[in-house]
Amino acid sequence: MANYSITPLAYLKVILHAAKWHGTVTGLLVGTYDAATKNAVVQDAIPLLHHWTDLSPMMEAGLQLAEIHAKAQGQIFLGLYVANEGVDDTTVPASTAAVADAMRKEFPQTLIVVVDNAKLGAPASPLLSHLSSGSAWAPTSSPLTLSDPTSPLKALEQVRAGKQTALGDFDEHVEDVKVDWLKNAAIVP
Repeated sequence: MANYSITPLAYLKVILHAAKWHGTVTGLLVGTYDAATKNAVVQDAIPLLHHWTDLSPMMEAGLQLAEIHAKAQGQIFLGLYVANEGVDDTTVPASTAAVADAMRKEFPQTLIVVVDNAKLGAPASPLLSHLSSGSAWAPTSSPLTLSDPTSPLKALEQVRAGKQTALGDFDEHVEDVKVDWLKNAAIVP
C-alpha cells in the first residue's frame, strides 16, 4: 500500500471547493508517485464539478482537460475527492467510485478522499481516505498525512475570510471561460 501525503495548496483547494458549494463537489488529486518508496504526494487538487457530479459528458471533458494539464506539470492522477451534499454523508458516491475504478487501471493505488462536512469548520482535518478493497471502496486506517500539520487551521482562516469565492471549478469554466479552474492562481497563498 502507498503512503499518501497532501501539500498545503492541495489541501486548501479541497477545503475551499467543499466550502464554496452547498451540494456535492468532485475534484481530482494530482501529484507524484515514487514506486521505490511507495510514497504518493498529492501536490495539487483540481476542482472539477459541482453541477454535473454524476458520470456525464461534462465530467469526461473535464477529466480529459485535467489529464493534459497534469501531464504538462509532470503529475499523474492519484485519485479523487468528493464532498457530499448531506452534512453527515461520508459515503463514496457510485459515480466517484466508477471514475476511481477507471483510474486504477493507470494507477492501482488510486485514493478517494471524502470530506466530512460535519467537521469542515473544525481545526482538524475533515479528510477521510478510502482505498479499493476489491469490489468496493472502504475507509482506510492509514490516513492521508498532512505535509504541514497547520493546514487545517490555515484553510479554516481562508474560509472565514471568504477565499472560497475566488476558487473556480470546471463547471464554472464552462459558464465563463475566464475562470481559471486548472491552476486557481487567485487562491494560491
